[in-house]
Order: sequence, then C-alpha cells, then structure tokens
Amino acid sequence: MTKIQIKNSLKTDLEDLDIGELCLTTDTGELFIGTDNGNMQLANKKEIGKLSNLITSDKSNIVNSINEIVENKSTININLDDLNDVDTSSNTPEAGNILSYNGTTWIPKSISSYVVELDRWGIKNNGTDALNTTNGINNALKWARDNSFYTVVLPKGQYIIDKNSSVLLESNTHYKFYDCLFFKESNNLTGYSIITCDGIKNVLIEGAAVKGDRETHDYSSGGTHEWGHGIQCINSCYNITIKNCEAYECTGDGFVTIMDFSALGGVQHPAHFAKGDIDSQGNIDSTKTNYTTVSRYFDVTGNLVKSVGYFYYSGDGYGGYGIGSNLNKTVIKVHFYKADNTYLGFRNTRTYEFIYLESLPVGTTKVRFSFIQNFDLMNGNLHYVMCAKIPQYINFSNCKSHRNRRLGASINGGRFITFDSCEIYNNSNPMSTSTGVNPGYGIDIEDGYMTNQKITIKNCNIYDNRAGAFVCISTRGVHVENNKFRGSFVFSGSGDDYFSLNNMYYGNISGRSITSGVEKDGTFCTFRNDSVFGASVSVLAGNTTIENCVFSKTSLTLGGETAKVINCKLTFDDPEKDNALGFSGKNIEVYNSLFDIRRSKGVASAYYNSSDHVLLSNVKIHTNETSGGHYVGTKNLIIDNCEFIHSGTTTNYSRMMVSEFMRVENSIFKNQSFRFDGGNMYGTEQLAIDTGYITHSFKNNKIIWDAPYSTYTHEARGPGIAFLYIPRLEILNNIFNVIDQGISLGSLYTLRIFTENHLNLSINTIITTKTSNTNTKGTITIEGVYRKSGSTIPIPKTTIVDQNNVKINSEIIYTDNVQEQF
Repeated sequence: MTKIQIKNSLKTDLEDLDIGELCLTTDTGELFIGTDNGNMQLANKKEIGKLSNLITSDKSNIVNSINEIVENKSTININLDDLNDVDTSSNTPEAGNILSYNGTTWIPKSISSYVVELDRWGIKNNGTDALNTTNGINNALKWARDNSFYTVVLPKGQYIIDKNSSVLLESNTHYKFYDCLFFKESNNLTGYSIITCDGIKNVLIEGAAVKGDRETHDYSSGGTHEWGHGIQCINSCYNITIKNCEAYECTGDGFVTIMDFSALGGVQHPAHFAKGDIDSQGNIDSTKTNYTTVSRYFDVTGNLVKSVGYFYYSGDGYGGYGIGSNLNKTVIKVHFYKADNTYLGFRNTRTYEFIYLESLPVGTTKVRFSFIQNFDLMNGNLHYVMCAKIPQYINFSNCKSHRNRRLGASINGGRFITFDSCEIYNNSNPMSTSTGVNPGYGIDIEDGYMTNQKITIKNCNIYDNRAGAFVCISTRGVHVENNKFRGSFVFSGSGDDYFSLNNMYYGNISGRSITSGVEKDGTFCTFRNDSVFGASVSVLAGNTTIENCVFSKTSLTLGGETAKVINCKLTFDDPEKDNALGFSGKNIEVYNSLFDIRRSKGVASAYYNSSDHVLLSNVKIHTNETSGGHYVGTKNLIIDNCEFIHSGTTTNYSRMMVSEFMRVENSIFKNQSFRFDGGNMYGTEQLAIDTGYITHSFKNNKIIWDAPYSTYTHEARGPGIAFLYIPRLEILNNIFNVIDQGISLGSLYTLRIFTENHLNLSINTIITTKTSNTNTKGTITIEGVYRKSGSTIPIPKTTIVDQNNVKINSEIIYTDNVQEQF
C-alpha cells in the first residue's frame, strides 16, 4: 500500500500557510506543505491514524492539525487509499508526486507538472474573452517555465485566441492539451498563427486542436491572405514533436515550419567576384583561370551568426546561381582568415551545407569563398552567405490537418522534418463562404529550396486535397514510406535524392532528380515496392530506378540520364488515352517486367534520337486493342529474351530506331507489324552509322503470325518484322511462322528487308502451317534500299549472304530493285 511518512523538522509559524497543495513521496518519502516561499518539512514520533481532518479546505483546521503534529513530534504512516477525500483511481501516486486540491478532492500529481489555474491567470475556457485568455495562457506558460515545471497541462475547454496574438510555447516542456480547442478570433489579417514555437527546443505538444477563422475571415483588404497558420515552428526551433494534434479551417496552412532567411550578406557579379583562386598565402591568384573567387570577406564573429552557430553558401532567393553558373554539384572552398588577414587555410564544402563555427580554425574571424567557375561566363549573378534560422528535427506524429484554405502542411525551411502516421485531407477545397488558394496540396516543401533537407513522410494518409497530395521544389533528400497518396505527387526544381518505398499512389507522379543544369549530374529518384493506380508516371530528369512496383491502369514515361525498371508490372486500359509507355532517357534498362497494354490509342511514344543505350531483358510487352507506337529511339539497343505479343483485332504498327548498334536475340514477336529503323530520325532520312562491319544483329528469335487478317503494307509495314536504313545487317537462326486461320491472306511479308550495303541471311526457317486449303503463304522478301522521293542518300552496291535457310510452304523473294544493287 502507498504510505505517507512525516519526518522530524523545525517548528515553523504556519499563519501564512498556502494550503493549495500537499506534496508527498510514496512509501519511504516525505510529506510537505506547499507555501508561497517553498516547501516546509514536518516530522513527529506519534502515529495519528487517518488524515481526514488534515486534508481539508479549512485553513484553520489544517494549521491546528499540523501544529499538533509538530508539538507531538509524531511519525505518520498512512495508506492514501484509506483517505476519504484523496482520489487515487484517476491518478496512481508515484514517487515524487504532490497532492493537489481541485476543489472537491485531493489528487496525486508530479511535482514537475503544472495544471494551469484558469482563475489565477484570467483564462476563460468557454470560448470567450480572447485577449485576456491569450495573455493569461502565455503568462501561465512563462511562469511554469520560470518555476521549472517541465510538464504543463491545460484544462479541457475552448480557448479563443486573440487575433493579434498567438499561444507562445517555451523550451524544455511537455504540453498536454488534450480536449483543448484553440480557435482564432475572426480577423482581417493576411497572416497569423494560433500556436507558435519560435526558436525553442526540446518540446512535446500533445492533443491540441486548432481552428482558424477561414469561414468568418474578412478578405476584403486585398492580397491572398494565405499566411494564417495553425501550429507553426519558426526560426531555430530544435527537437519539436507535435503529437495527436489537429489543425483545420486556417486561412493558410494547418502545420508549417518557417525559416527566417538571415544572411551575412550577398555578392553580385562582377563587383564581388574575381578571376582566380586563393593561393597558399590567402591571396587571389588570377592565373588559375578555371576558378572564381568571392573577393568580399564575411565577418563570422557577430551575434547573428553566433545565434545559430553556422553559416553556408547559397544561391539567390529562388535557389539559383544566375546566368553562366550552377554550383549545386561544384566543390566550394571556404577560406579562413584572422582579423589581421593571416591565412588559416581552407576547407571544401557544398552549397546549402552548414559550416559550423565550432569547426573553424582557432582565430578565425572572417571567411571568403572560391570555386571552379569561368568568371567570364557569369553575368549579373547574385549569391548569398546565409546564416538562416532553420527549424530542425520537427516531428508531426499522428496529426490531422483538413479544410485549411491553402495547404495541409508546408515546409518553408526545415531539416530533418518528419510526418509520421498523419492524416492530411480535404485542404484548399471550396467551403460555404471561402475558396481555396494555391498551391493547394496536402504537403508542400518549397520556400528555402535546397536549405530544405531530409524530409520524411511515413505511414500517412494524404488524400482529396485540391491540387494534389504532395509537392516539393529543390529539396535534398525526401523519403516517403508506407503512405497512401490520393492526388498528384510532384517533385521538381533542382533537388535530389528522392526515395519512395511501399507507398500506394492514386494520382499522377511527375518530377525530376537533378542538381545542376548538366543532366549527368542528376542524383537518384527511387521507387521500390510501390503501387500506382489509375494515373500517369512521368520522371523526366536525373536518374530513376523503379523496382518491384505495380502500375495498374497507369502510363509510364521515363527520361533523364538513366532510367531502370526492374521486376515491375504495368497494366494500361483506357481507349481514350494515348501512349501507355515512353522511354526517352539517355540510358534505359528494363528487366524482368510485364507491360500489359489492353486498350489505348497507342502503345508508346519515344523521342527520336533521345537515347544512347536501351536494354530490354526478359521483358514482356503484351498488347490488345491498341495501334502500337515508337518504343525507343536510340544509338544502341539490346533486346534479349523478350516478348512482343499482340492479341487484338486492331493492327499493331510499332518500331524501334537504332542508329549505331543493335542486338535482338531469343525473343518472340507475335502478330506485330514491327519495324527496326536504322535512321533514328523522323521526317529526315538518315542511315545508321556505317562502321564497315556488321552493327545490327537479329538472331535466335521467333516471329509468329496467326491473326485472321493481314496489315496495310507500305514502307516497312507488314505482318511481321521489317528492317530499313541499316547499312550492315545479319539475320541468323530465326523461325518465321505463319499459321493459317482458314482465311485467305495471300503472301505475307513475314520478314521484309530493305537491303543497304550488306546482308547476312542465314540458318533461318520460314514455315506456313496450313489449317485449311487457302492461298496464305509466308514470305521472306529481300528489297532494295528504301528511299523517299527526292532523297539525296546514294544507293550502295549490295552484298547478300543467303545460305542454309529453310522454306516450308513458304518462299524467299528477291525483288527487282535489289537485283540492281548486286
């Protein structure tokens, strides 16, 4: 059982005793009486039994009882459960607790916890008296801080927050706001906050509900009025957790982090830049023409930079570096100097990465910068040396944000920001008296650009927001895991390193992962174990890896430097839409994947001359009611162990354009009118590069035609495979099979070759399988070169090797025009 023990102490005058609290520890602890000046210890040797007469709201009784205990020097051992007016069921007593009188009973509570006394601070919890309530809450929170209360509890109720004020939280405090609604007094302000964390650290906020004045707001003053926020973390907030909170109907965003954009100064080209690099003496060496130096010095001893403890080199207000330079992937040198210009050396860094004061060489008072850059290419460039106050380690856990006018949540500056198990929905949609305002997403990461780094969104449900679920602009390091996103998902600008894992997307995905104007400098955007439904996916810059993903009723377009698709499945079924696939990246690799195109206006659309290398390995492209398309336009192509199978009644006309090298092996082409074009151009005739040796190979493949119809034949179209504009080609060890379906189709161009310089056609089998007595017959047709009207490309002499080919109910035909080329 829980015991109270009173130990020996000096007798004290009790006339000024404040009986608001009795302090206790359990079992072997002590009993204290709380006074205005602190705690008074009491002790005796005499047991007095129950404390019913002691624990009372009658001041004279408690004074007399304590005097009696002191006089008799008694020790008390009492079970709290035996006391008639102590409530131990609501709050189990723990070591270090106090007894607090709530007007009816006494309850145990922590000595470090403070329950805000509403009457003491003039606070109303019935939704009235905004000014006094807001001031009272803030005064109570300051008092709790000053008196070392690390947990603050606000009684349940509705608290109206003054239009010109905010609830201001303090550092190192756990706030319990369960069953508390903070709602904003109606106003005409362009911006406000309901609960604010401003430059504080080590704070946990629980249970708060905040409501803006969106429906009663006065927007008549003009402007967007988009800055009215629910809970905001601004400036150098650090280690803030917002848990089980709800924000709704704000004129701006439900939850927000905001940096202040403080800077040591800016530099403008050409005034603050010089040709050359810093030499070992700390002087500018103009002979190093590949470098540019920021000639201006920056003082790092001032209060501004000391207040944050770091500085960093950045671009302009929009994250750019101006005409003629892009420093996102450039090594930046920061050079250190003493006050008398003594050079202390340099260190390599990167733009937007902190340079901490504690890491500077001893004696450093000022710095300047240099980097690889041609001075003469720069034109009016504006850069900054920042020491912005940036919220860091901000965690939103199990929160809700909805019906806000602009965004559910926004990061306008922040690092290591996490949204965990949050529900963000129905933001920026119209309400009864107000409409939404842009951007209109569930979460937006934007202002601050690459200052924003390491953003994590996991276990969240983000849906039905007006513009989409998520957007980020120029952010370094975004991790989304195990979420449901309904609405568009956009990552753009000059950011890098995006990672998506185990997410469900019900909306379009678009973006890029690149950190400079040079495409090969792009970093990775990775989707793994994701599911996308009824949407389009378009990633057109950087390096994209898509692994173990399922795309249902979804189109996929990949560009950029590299794009890899591994172990994926895509289905597309929409007769009103075109281009289910688009592979236009410089380096495309697709492995072990199925693309099931059931209905569409076209299968694929690739940019001409767009790729350097395309590899398809164990890839199945199955089509039904769709007309085909341009799969790739590339310099180099490898197809191995793939299937191109068409089963619909709509004729499939498809092609791949390969200008330098091609190897197609061990694959199946069924009911396709498929064309391999060496030109890799559209509208302008062009041959594949003639190296003097065979560059294009088609080997060990199977071509099947068993459709009960033929195709329109012109150029290289026909029921099978065709080749044109390829100077040197080998077609070896393939099987061409026409299967008669009982309909007379005549001679089918199962293989049609427009021969250029050299053709090796060997060890192939062409067979027509008869199921009825028709004149259907498969043919291999050797044509002369194909040239458009007015072509200026000369017609070459031709060498053809034709050996060990087998014809079964079929034939190999040499046309007249190829005879003229021998």
